Amino acid sequence: VKVCDPHFHLWDIHQRPNPNLGTAVEDSLPAYTATDYLADMKQLPATLELASSVHVETVVGQMEGGAVIDAVEETRFVSAQMTPTSHPCGIVAYVHLAQDKGQVERMLQQHAEAAGDRLRGVRMILNHHPHNPDLTWPQVEHGDFLHGHRFKEGIALLGEQGLSFDLQCNPHQYQDAAATFGDCPQTPVILDHLGSFHDGEDAAYEAMWRDGMQALARLPHVSVKLSMLFFCAQGYHTDAAKEEHVRRLVREVIGLFGADRCMFASNYPVDRIQG
Repeated sequence: VKVCDPHFHLWDIHQRPNPNLGTAVEDSLPAYTATDYLADMKQLPATLELASSVHVETVVGQMEGGAVIDAVEETRFVSAQMTPTSHPCGIVAYVHLAQDKGQVERMLQQHAEAAGDRLRGVRMILNHHPHNPDLTWPQVEHGDFLHGHRFKEGIALLGEQGLSFDLQCNPHQYQDAAATFGDCPQTPVILDHLGSFHDGEDAAYEAMWRDGMQALARLPHVSVKLSMLFFCAQGYHTDAAKEEHVRRLVREVIGLFGADRCMFASNYPVDRIQG
């Protein structure tokens, strides 16, 4: 069976420093190249053949006073990595969509030129929590982007240009996300990583996650990636109870969205590092 891996990452922090990737990368895997990725994918079960892949940005976030990471240079780096391999690969790039429309248009054009024919979409991570810093991702400066006119204008622009948006946010942000993306039906939206379900939360949290997932599932242009499963149950692959917890969540999401709007993704090498 030929498969597409819709979510993987490449980096080399020696060539392109990126403090947003965190100490786990700095300590254990400072470089992960196209050669490394394709070698890892050869470990797929014999019944599966990797036919194509989609690289997703690692900029994470950008804010005034934070580390400046050149998102277009990342796109150029990934394209240069993948070209010699001849492996079919799309690119989901980072663009800060809550900017003036003209600036967003310029950034999309620069990414398109850097990617060749590989540009498929944009991810701007939105994970922000008002009280828990562990649930606020690097350089995501506030949690109000989903309410903003400029952000919604940027989302609409993606659809006009035939591009998708990778949505990554926390469960308490789902209802706002559903309202915003409900107004932009022409832009395909892919919810990353099982909706960022966080390990160790209580029943009220799970109910909030479920209600939000139901709201997003009602939008026919929203799909979901089944990936980063360690985030909802660290060590699930060595603990039967945690494994069952993950299995239940995955099956519930497939039930909500339907199999045709769900996709398994490797999230390599992050999922390899984190287990």
